[in-house]
Amino acid sequence: MKEKIIIIGDGGHARMIQDFIEEENRYQIIGVTSKNQAREDFFGYPILGPDEVLVNYYTKGIKKVAIGIGGFTNNESRKKAFIMAKAIGFEVLTIIHNSAVVSKYACIGEGTVIMPNVTINNDVKIGLNCVIANGAVISHESIIGDHVLISAGSIVGGYTRIGEGSLLALGSNVISGVIIGNNTLVAAGAVAVTNIGDNKKVFGVPAKEKNM
Repeated sequence: MKEKIIIIGDGGHARMIQDFIEEENRYQIIGVTSKNQAREDFFGYPILGPDEVLVNYYTKGIKKVAIGIGGFTNNESRKKAFIMAKAIGFEVLTIIHNSAVVSKYACIGEGTVIMPNVTINNDVKIGLNCVIANGAVISHESIIGDHVLISAGSIVGGYTRIGEGSLLALGSNVISGVIIGNNTLVAAGAVAVTNIGDNKKVFGVPAKEKNM
């Protein structure tokens, strides 16, 4: 019998998570949480109610959730959902797509999603509740903090550090050995060649800082 699971959120990211769970075929999705109570279902799955209903389902024996919330300009909503789920007592599903190439020497934190065609090299450490999107590459011995989003096509060089809550937008690159601070945005197509502090936005080639 498949273990039951709930998806938190009902947007486009939740749709991808639904697809990954169905493809893996290990869990039974019993429903999705949503703030939109006018919505009747989520691609065939029932809307269970807002996130507050999760406590009731935990007491009924549902012990796993998947975070179906992505990030656009920041990861705060995803982070809040993860913290809420853990406070209730849930295990948050870690997803590694079967097309991803992940070194056996890499460490992947709880709740992290590794999407199709990602490459993660040896001795990489990825924190809790991250999203590593399609085709991204994380080179050897890099450390990715909690609640980080690395967008599709991004490349992270070896020995880098990406701080908690930071976001690498589409096709951005971080050169080997560079440190990116907490809650920092590396904009689409930007190339970070020097260290970037906390709470910054950087744009261009080479990437330059702007205050958030």
